[in-house]
Amino acid sequence: MNGTPDDERASERETESDVERRTIAPDPTTSEYDLLEVVAELEGCDINDLPSLYDEVEHVVETLFRTPPSNSSQMEITFSYAGYRITIHHDGSVKIVPVKESVI
Repeated sequence: MNGTPDDERASERETESDVERRTIAPDPTTSEYDLLEVVAELEGCDINDLPSLYDEVEHVVETLFRTPPSNSSQMEITFSYAGYRITIHHDGSVKIVPVKESVI
């Protein structure tokens, strides 16, 4: 199976101590901000110091919660942002794995 370089780095580095698991409210009006708060906390910076989430993934997080799939679909999205590989499940659970040095 051929993965992307980010996928391969995430697999190599993913140990239980590296993985952050959080929960954000599955609310399309606050989910992107809630995610940015989590990343800012991990980076030890202000949200305004982070790269634009919109420039990276547009409104994909918001969309996941705006039209939520059925629970049986187990829908999740995964993307790279600010040096992390982020997976968000439609119930609001978030898995964050560092894949490279901080971008801040």
